[in-house]
Amino acid sequence: MKGRKWLLALFLMAGAVIGLLVGEMTRSVPALQWLSFGRDIGFSPENPLALELVVLRLKFGLTLHLSVSVIICMGAAGLLYRRFGKK
Repeated sequence: MKGRKWLLALFLMAGAVIGLLVGEMTRSVPALQWLSFGRDIGFSPENPLALELVVLRLKFGLTLHLSVSVIICMGAAGLLYRRFGKK
């Protein structure tokens, strides 16, 4: 696994994107609405973390949207990495 952490990150990001798409697609299906249940965590763009110096103002915003489908798909991506990502 040494030197292949980028592949794990790629698998997890793909799982997060697929999970987000699944959550959005199942939002209007009554039997599958529970997959889109989630929360936003982080510093929103409307209320960012600000560092104000005399001549410089930096604002940081980072939001992570976690839903049931994102967590399931990221877990599946981790399992796929364990199965296919190793040499």
